[in-house]
Amino acid sequence: MPLSEPPTLHIFLSAVEHGVRQCSPGAGPASRIGAVAFIHRFGAPLNPHVHFHCVVVEGVFEADAAGGVHFQEARGLSPEALGEIQATARIRLLRALTQRGLLERADAQAMGAWDQGGGSSLDASVRIEAEDRDNLERLLRYCARPAIALERLREIDPRHLVYESVKPGR
Repeated sequence: MPLSEPPTLHIFLSAVEHGVRQCSPGAGPASRIGAVAFIHRFGAPLNPHVHFHCVVVEGVFEADAAGGVHFQEARGLSPEALGEIQATARIRLLRALTQRGLLERADAQAMGAWDQGGGSSLDASVRIEAEDRDNLERLLRYCARPAIALERLREIDPRHLVYESVKPGR
């Protein structure tokens, strides 16, 4: 049975949640992240390439005794902490692929040793303050963009269309 996107996304977000919780002073084990995930099924040249764009709140939410919710801001999301989150996600994803028979153990070990995240990446270079609604909207629109950019599609004759890739030669 193939490893579909939702279990893969769950594995990734669980690793992110654990890491963000560890960086949120005072957060308990029941605290949860807030995130919006977009599943993309194609790369820029329209090749099959399942990947996720996730917007994650920098902290965790936790229920209080009165039935309300309070927010614990993550204060230690250093490059090292982000690297640990990425490594944890990669290990868990490779293990899941191996357990389901979709990846040979030797291939998983080789991928685990790759540079630059081993086929997975975690980019936390964009930070938007809660009140910056314009930039938040811009980020979410980018994440939600369709696979085909209509401005790159042109008709060469009544029966044929050409899609102009952003990466020439692909």
